[in-house]
Amino acid sequence: MARVRGGNTGFAVALVIFGCGFVIALLVAIIFYTKIEEHKVAEDNAKNQLAEFISGVETAQANQHKSNDATVFGNLKNDIAELEIQLREANDKVVRLEGEKRQMEDTYETLAGEKKLVDDQLLAERKTSEQNMQDRKEAIEQALSENVALNDQKNAIQEQLNVALKDADEAAQTRITDLTEQVKAEQDKKDAAVLEAARWKREYDLLLPRLPKPPPIGTTTPDAEVASVFGQDSNDLFITLGRKNGLVLGMNFEVYDPLPVIKLTDVGEARGKATIEIYALKDDSATCRVVRRERGATINPGDPIVNIAYHPDMTIKMFAFGEFDIERDGGTNDIGRIEALIKESGAELVELTKNDAGIPILTPDINYIVLGDKPELPEEPGRDVFDPVIIAEYQAALAANEAYFQIVDEAKILRIPVLSQERFLELVGYYVR
Repeated sequence: MARVRGGNTGFAVALVIFGCGFVIALLVAIIFYTKIEEHKVAEDNAKNQLAEFISGVETAQANQHKSNDATVFGNLKNDIAELEIQLREANDKVVRLEGEKRQMEDTYETLAGEKKLVDDQLLAERKTSEQNMQDRKEAIEQALSENVALNDQKNAIQEQLNVALKDADEAAQTRITDLTEQVKAEQDKKDAAVLEAARWKREYDLLLPRLPKPPPIGTTTPDAEVASVFGQDSNDLFITLGRKNGLVLGMNFEVYDPLPVIKLTDVGEARGKATIEIYALKDDSATCRVVRRERGATINPGDPIVNIAYHPDMTIKMFAFGEFDIERDGGTNDIGRIEALIKESGAELVELTKNDAGIPILTPDINYIVLGDKPELPEEPGRDVFDPVIIAEYQAALAANEAYFQIVDEAKILRIPVLSQERFLELVGYYVR
């Protein structure tokens, strides 16, 4: 019985030991499982935290930066250094580009300002062009309106013209008829005049040989003669003309020795032997005094007297032209005094019309021309002379020279005697009072 208890005790112990071992194993398993779960949670947390910094794709890319002798961090550090170098280069490029940008901005602002000016100018020009177009449009419209009015006027005028032409044709036919009759009447008068002229020609041919011959060209006949001489030194005298012959107080005459004609040219001719001045008048005679006498000259009854500006039976027409210097003192503006002497001597001062060049046009009724001194023609200015005063003076002198010779030539054609200043003064008895 005792063995039996002993055998049961060992089994019990063994069962107890087994039970303890099981419990211990269970506890160890529980602890180990618990640790595994904690490590799994920690691993998941670590993965989650790692995912916040790097993804799986990025992890794979980072693994590519591994090398045999360097870690990923070392490789990344080297990459960062290279990137910093590239960043500095990029920064320098950015700085340079920013400078270029500022320059481009300045250029843009300048171009923008110029563009604004151009735009303003174009806008102004466009406005001006639009205004011009508007003005032209209005002008065209006005012209069209005026054209319509002018066409209406033209039609009205054409109608009036047609009527006027018709009336003119009728009037012309009437006038032609009248003129034809007048021409016939004038032809009859002409035929009668031809017959009358032939009759007068025959009488002229019969009378011509018995008429006294006129003095030659360039001469004149005496106006009158000395009637008597009296007074102290024979300085007073009577002449055979008086108030009814047109004499006036103060008129002068030249006294000559008895000659049939007196030459008018001053070439080789001396002045009259004396100059007399009228100081008293009667109807048929005049009393004169001697105001100039050549040395040794005597005045006798019958001596002829001459004043070229005077004629007892007609009014002498005279014309003065040119530059005159009566006292020969260098002046050339005495034409007014010459014209006054012409009037004072009893002649008529003729005023002539001028041509386009300003040269007087001579007429055949002029009896004498009193011509001033021939103008001197200065030397023509050279091509290097541009002074307008010198050029104008030369042109004026040239025009005066041409006018002088044109007057001389026309006087020859018209057979008008020409007197120089000296000869005129002699023949009108001018003397210095």
